[in-house]
Amino acid sequence: MNNYIINSYKNLSLVQKIEYSALLLLAFLIPISWLWASRATLLLVVAMVAKLIVEEKNHIIRKKEPRQKLFLFFCISYILYAISMIYTSNTDVGLQNLEKKLSFIVFPLFFLVANLSYLTQNRIHIILYSFVVGLFAFVFINLSWATYDYIFLNAPIGRFIGWEVTKLAYIHHTYVAMYSCLAIVFCFFKIFEQPNIFNLKTVLLSIAIIFFILFIILVESRAGILCMGLLFFFLLLWILIYKKSFRTMLSVGGIVVGVIIISCLVFPSGLNRLIKTQQALSDSEQKEDIRITLLKAGTNVAKENWICGVGVGDRCDVLENYYIENNLDCGTLNSHNQFIDTTISIGVLGLLALLSYFILPIVLFIKERKWNFTLLLFLFIIGFNAVFEAVFESQTGIIFFNFIYCILFFYSFVQKMEDDTAR
Repeated sequence: MNNYIINSYKNLSLVQKIEYSALLLLAFLIPISWLWASRATLLLVVAMVAKLIVEEKNHIIRKKEPRQKLFLFFCISYILYAISMIYTSNTDVGLQNLEKKLSFIVFPLFFLVANLSYLTQNRIHIILYSFVVGLFAFVFINLSWATYDYIFLNAPIGRFIGWEVTKLAYIHHTYVAMYSCLAIVFCFFKIFEQPNIFNLKTVLLSIAIIFFILFIILVESRAGILCMGLLFFFLLLWILIYKKSFRTMLSVGGIVVGVIIISCLVFPSGLNRLIKTQQALSDSEQKEDIRITLLKAGTNVAKENWICGVGVGDRCDVLENYYIENNLDCGTLNSHNQFIDTTISIGVLGLLALLSYFILPIVLFIKERKWNFTLLLFLFIIGFNAVFEAVFESQTGIIFFNFIYCILFFYSFVQKMEDDTAR
């Protein structure tokens, strides 16, 4: 692996090496700390500016692919948020939100302006490997610390569950689950892209997948567990359709089901949350689940303000006023649905801009008849979780989405894919 990474630096200029290193560092830090990831983003921007200056000084022609201009399209969301400052009342909160959402314009502009012709398929895969390694380090260290507390400090078994298991650096379970789901998808495809999957690389990737499955269950993310189950369904279908191996599909499916069952038996709390949620939804006599209440309230507020929204600074205030007026015990919670939250903030145009992130790649895939299943399943992960969580109202989700999206979009539509069934 070290040689693999070292070789990826060959034939790069000094400024390209610095920029490439910043990309690797950012990918590594995203699953560990949004604060350090944001600092790595600043480093990346500085490296890009330095590279542009050097290239301009040396009269180096910056090669641009025509479709690189599509990244301008992804700046629209941030522009709409910025425009909404004109009619928002709470300007302080509005400015804070604009600062928080800077990734929505920083990363598209980076991939638009920078000369990234050196980002070959291998280098992009190494960047994604860096993300997986960062997540594995986060999972391994947290589980090791929890094990130490359990064995030597007599901590209860609950030390392995929920927010306790991410005690080293707390990250909301929805985002941990999204990170883990993406890592599972990437590792899965890397296993099956090899002509011979019976090797050490497959063993290491399989161990990583098992760790990520376990961690999704431990953090008790209901949406994460459901999302993971659906992902494995799609991945098994991929084996059947593209690898044309029913036996392999059954073997992999059996292993995955076995790992999930064992994990749920040892740590049943995550599964119990799903069961209790289902029972609460089907039992009309039980108190309505708080997320259903939030969804209904958010939908009503969105309907009332669907044209332009209430502005980037007033979303929370408007929701809280609605809770008070309708005697809803929801405190300061948001709608826990990104599509609704976006509509409340910047109206129907904002919702369309958000949906374009999902629609445009699918249109381009259909047009070219080439599919990057990693990007497709990444979109599914984000879209599915966005129904249950306002995933773009936190730096933890914003940086993750924009960086990974731009990397995968660049690989799929700017750089040429080598294979019709590219991972």
